[in-house]
Amino acid sequence: MKEVTISVENSLAQKMDKLIHFFGSKDLLFAHFIDFHKKKIQREIARMQRDLEQYEQQYDMASAVFYEQFESGALEDTTDFILWSGIYEMQLNSKQKLEQLI
Repeated sequence: MKEVTISVENSLAQKMDKLIHFFGSKDLLFAHFIDFHKKKIQREIARMQRDLEQYEQQYDMASAVFYEQFESGALEDTTDFILWSGIYEMQLNSKQKLEQLI
């Protein structure tokens, strides 16, 4: 087992102690913390997917194909395309964060 030590203000240390007591162990607290964040990111990815699907239907193009063409300069810088590319990039970033948590 590896031990990790962090320095925190007393008020935060007291809150952490209460949470550890509530969950029963540091391991369970940490597991719940990770699970909470995984679910939060998964909800964000799903919400972005719904937005991406609207653009995909409107323009009859998969987001990955669109993004490649948009980034290469093959498509105009319309408001829709800028928003679509931004949502796609945010989803890619969220998926990377999720992979780091798993």
